[in-house]
Amino acid sequence: MTMRSIGIMLAAGATLAAAPAQARNDDGAAPQRARNIILFLGDAGGVPTLNAAGIMAHDRPQSLFIQSMPHVGLSDTSALNNWVTDSAAGMSAIMTGHKTNSGMISALPAADGAITPVKSFLEYAEQRGLSTGVVTNMPIWDATPAACFAHVATRKDKDQIFRQMLAPRFGNGVDILIGKGQADAVASFAKDGTTPQAAFARAGYRFGDDPALVKDSGRAAVLRDADYAPIPAVEATIGQLARNPKGYFLMVEWDMHTDKPENGLKHVIEMDEMIRRASAIAGKDTLILFTADHSFGLRMTSGKRNAPMAQQYAAAAAKPGATVASNAIIGVEDNHTGEEVIAAAAGPGAEQVHGFFANTRLFDVMLQAMGWKKEQ
Repeated sequence: MTMRSIGIMLAAGATLAAAPAQARNDDGAAPQRARNIILFLGDAGGVPTLNAAGIMAHDRPQSLFIQSMPHVGLSDTSALNNWVTDSAAGMSAIMTGHKTNSGMISALPAADGAITPVKSFLEYAEQRGLSTGVVTNMPIWDATPAACFAHVATRKDKDQIFRQMLAPRFGNGVDILIGKGQADAVASFAKDGTTPQAAFARAGYRFGDDPALVKDSGRAAVLRDADYAPIPAVEATIGQLARNPKGYFLMVEWDMHTDKPENGLKHVIEMDEMIRRASAIAGKDTLILFTADHSFGLRMTSGKRNAPMAQQYAAAAAKPGATVASNAIIGVEDNHTGEEVIAAAAGPGAEQVHGFFANTRLFDVMLQAMGWKKEQ
């Protein structure tokens, strides 16, 4: 085989990868469209973190529900301006189909420091009358949730993010909001001479700090500054959103940063159980996606299979002078990292998730699953 023929084959392969043929079911029919989409976003939930969490929790490899999902690919997470992204650019790429600069929220850099807002998938859903929800264990104004509904030059602009949350460009905005940041909301709305309770009430929300209120309200905002039980909150949110015959889009973020390894690895297991439960109750017309916005500097570097991994990690952590970085079982360098992250999928449209692709591809996966056209 000549170098020319190899080059022709590689070129043909690249073309096929860039524009795959539409997937078909076994009977040759076009795949079923999704009615609903649930996007689970593990913030900093890279492959090393998932692997370590599963072994720590279950003492066997590939023990997460995520690792049983039928369609898997690897997603590049680079930002427009940096090889290693932050959550703002990482989530904005997933939600809009456009890479942007680190720190920017669902917007592209323009001349003279200005920005060009880019329509998010949640806004596509709102425009079409679907119900929408955002659930997070981080502040509701933080980069990942904000990329669903806001468009700002910097993720630090929490005042503008709160204002845009209640002044949507499409539809009536996110129907169910659950997250932290109650004190932040008090401080932000005070600058406008009001309170979160009054501002959210004017926008038609039932407002409070208990996720249980979602069960009785199709439009609710739950802001708190403490942790909450994730599965009941997600179940209640799915139950409310599913009442819309047009369908729904739900984004669930769970922080998996492992600067405090015990917390981050515990959060992996919490999200894994959320995905397991959502898969059981959401219905066959729901596309379920899991991915991460970026990876993190955790590495499992040792450990014996004849003893519980959690005990071995704790013993290493208890040694004199041991640090999170120097732990001989699971060590952590407290930085985002640039390797690909897993994308796993089940349900209508899941067959599109395979191979290596850019994080922007997940936006297209969601659009195609719903049968929607991408706006130029």
